[in-house]
Amino acid sequence: MAVTPTKPNAETSGAADAMLAAAAAQGPETAVGVDKIRDLLFGNQMQDYDRRFSKLEERFSQRFKDVEADTARNLSAFESNAKKQVESLSAQLREEKDQRVDADKGIERTLRDQNENLEKRLRAISDQLANFEREIGDRVTREVQSLRDEIKRKHDDTHQTFEKMFAELSNVKTDRNLLAGLFVEVARCLNQDVAVKTNGNGATAPARGWPAA
Repeated sequence: MAVTPTKPNAETSGAADAMLAAAAAQGPETAVGVDKIRDLLFGNQMQDYDRRFSKLEERFSQRFKDVEADTARNLSAFESNAKKQVESLSAQLREEKDQRVDADKGIERTLRDQNENLEKRLRAISDQLANFEREIGDRVTREVQSLRDEIKRKHDDTHQTFEKMFAELSNVKTDRNLLAGLFVEVARCLNQDVAVKTNGNGATAPARGWPAA
């Protein structure tokens, strides 16, 4: 709160100025008297001014202390709040980092498991293909051997059939020769009988020969 000094009235001021001017005109020896006159005229007002300025200074100093204390409290609160926010942000960043690390580990485990499963499936497929190839090879081998056996059996059957046919043809030729010889023998016997009968009857008959087969 500002302090407004009281102004002296015009008469008091004029009289004081006249007295001070007269004292100053008398010389230096009256300087002490001038100071006393000034104290007598303005002493109460100066003391009042001093008291008011002292109160104003005290109030200003107290106000400055209050402002300083408020500023210190505000700075402390701001520092505490900023520290809490920094700690919260740091904790959040650490948590996010841990989550990313865990996620990376999970992805790594998933990829490793998928790779292992893929390798197992590839090995299983490779084993199946190897078994299938062996089975196909064995089946082809058996089929080839079966075809060879079948061809050999048919060849043997054909050979036996041919031999049998040749034997039958040989037997047929032999039978024809035997039959021809038999006919010749029968013809000879008949010729002999006819000759005997002719000789017995006293007549010669021409001999009839049978052609040889």
